[in-house]
Amino acid sequence: MTSPRPMPATPAAPPSEPDGEPGRPRLTRLFPPSSVAARMPRIGQWSPVPPSADPRWRAVGQGPRQRVLAQATASLGRPWPALPASLFARFARDGDRSEYQAGSFARRARLGWAVLATALAHEEDRKDAFADEVMDGVWALCEETTWSLPAHDFRVLGPQHGLLPDPDRPTLDLGASGTAVLLALTDAIAGDELDRRDPLVRRRLRREVSARVLRPYLERDEWGWYDGTTAKLNNWNPWIHSELLLATALTEESDQRRTALVCRIVQGLENYLRAHPRDGGCDEGPHYWWRAGASLFECLETLTSLLGTDDGVFRHPLIRAMARYPVATWIGDGWAVNFADGPARPRETTPALLYRYGRRTGQPEVSAHARALRADADAALPASGAPFDLRRVADALLDTDWHAEPSAQSPLPEHTWLPDTEVLVSRARPGTSRGLLVAAKGGHNDESHNHNDVGTFIVALDARPLLIDAGVGTYRKETFNAERYGIWSMTSEYHNVPRVDGIGQQPGSRFRAVSVAARHSTATDELTCDIAPAYPPQAGLRHWVRTVRLVRGTEERVEIDDSWQCRTPPGSLVLHLLVGGSLTVGPEGGAVVTPPDGRGLHLRWDSSAFTAETETVPLTDPAFTRVWGPAVHRLLLTARRPAAEGRHRLTAQPLPS
Repeated sequence: MTSPRPMPATPAAPPSEPDGEPGRPRLTRLFPPSSVAARMPRIGQWSPVPPSADPRWRAVGQGPRQRVLAQATASLGRPWPALPASLFARFARDGDRSEYQAGSFARRARLGWAVLATALAHEEDRKDAFADEVMDGVWALCEETTWSLPAHDFRVLGPQHGLLPDPDRPTLDLGASGTAVLLALTDAIAGDELDRRDPLVRRRLRREVSARVLRPYLERDEWGWYDGTTAKLNNWNPWIHSELLLATALTEESDQRRTALVCRIVQGLENYLRAHPRDGGCDEGPHYWWRAGASLFECLETLTSLLGTDDGVFRHPLIRAMARYPVATWIGDGWAVNFADGPARPRETTPALLYRYGRRTGQPEVSAHARALRADADAALPASGAPFDLRRVADALLDTDWHAEPSAQSPLPEHTWLPDTEVLVSRARPGTSRGLLVAAKGGHNDESHNHNDVGTFIVALDARPLLIDAGVGTYRKETFNAERYGIWSMTSEYHNVPRVDGIGQQPGSRFRAVSVAARHSTATDELTCDIAPAYPPQAGLRHWVRTVRLVRGTEERVEIDDSWQCRTPPGSLVLHLLVGGSLTVGPEGGAVVTPPDGRGLHLRWDSSAFTAETETVPLTDPAFTRVWGPAVHRLLLTARRPAAEGRHRLTAQPLPS
């Protein structure tokens, strides 16, 4: 029996927030153990997806159906990707995590496509072929030594520094939880087909999910992502919990253990919300929001459907604010404000999920933005070779409300200020991507997926970033160890912040902005902060007050005002600007930044006080070249006569069309 998720109409304005500490919901009070135990359905009584024989699968459009069948058919009869021990060991040996992950992801995507094909194929002989493929995939995953990924495995990362994982002590990471939910949804959709072949397959599936994921989660306490004891509370918490919740609901046969697991998940989510900024911002950036705020919504969506009550949780101010973050950070035309790790052109958005999030929280502008992100009718399906999330794909395919909605324009708000995250996003004209957009941040240098970037800014013109944050390269071992800040794109020298006496910003929570304030009016938006504490004492800074200002009107422009005071005159003082597009420096303190298409940006500075030189930063990593092409550029403005005190204004103004 399948219980569909409720999709209520847009609710009225939210009431006072549910019981909890100010600004954050207390999930353990909204969903206490007694309520969980009383409301918990037994296994088989609830599922977010129908079984493959259910007629609801016939409502899936012809285009997506044909694409699923073609993708699944292409793999039939081929060997499954191999995952030898030496491939896992590469991470410990040379830092490469991509090759093992590619094979692991390919296996899971192949199983996901086959599961959907069993539901969407009309002909019995094709259904049989796909069901055999599902059986092979389940068996292959159950025979893997580990479901964790090399970069996360406790034995590899721990004091043993092993090459290989210990099958007797599984690590519960994103790879393990993702495999568990894939198998759980396989059970729910294609389990009857597996039983017709051999009930042992389904029994083994459930046993492996329990042994590798559910029991370690319930019985062991070393998961730092759960409570923040050994790791930051970031996207791992809601991402893993969203998968654990479904795996519990669909595969755990013990009523007592089901209740215990759900209660522990509720506490884990409360831990995450307790640490979350009250403004709803995501310090990991928009790229990770889709596995942070979006996964938190999936947890609440599953929890409330499973237990048959929401107790007002979707009306809570924080839950509502989290839904608005991807709207606030959208530049337009595929570009987003990309502070922290993440590309400036996000690839892994899930607009159908954001649409539901907007509806459940009563925010039409969020749902409208989701509709604006929908590229075509097949948008629910990932590109061939991309990671495959069966839960999100199935949700989007079966959401008839989503498919009935026409496209929409993104709201493109004029002004968003996130006082806890310390991020300002402002555009010259609301509702259109035409004109200037500026994004600026304060913050500190120990944020999740941190870059040393306190006081940096992004300037976009006509939905094209021109003064940029380069983003992040392909992840390797060095990305998350002591060598992280040896990577150029993580350093302050390659963000739009100053360097004093050759010294840049340092990592750590004490290196931060202070006296942070934002101001908004019809004519201007601005962020002001003192970024001197982001630098070590050797830089000799008493104050460095930076104001990033957007000026609207006939003289539309961005102004970057810097005012500094040092203990002694510095030996050197350099202002950095990272540029996407061609860069041409002219005489008398001016430069032009030109995108491949469209208007350029005219930069002006005080050439009597600063010299200008340019550098080309060649790019070879596909994570960069996909976004910026073969190179970006750096403009260095160097003080001619560095003084202990000074001030400067940089202006960025659109060129005529």
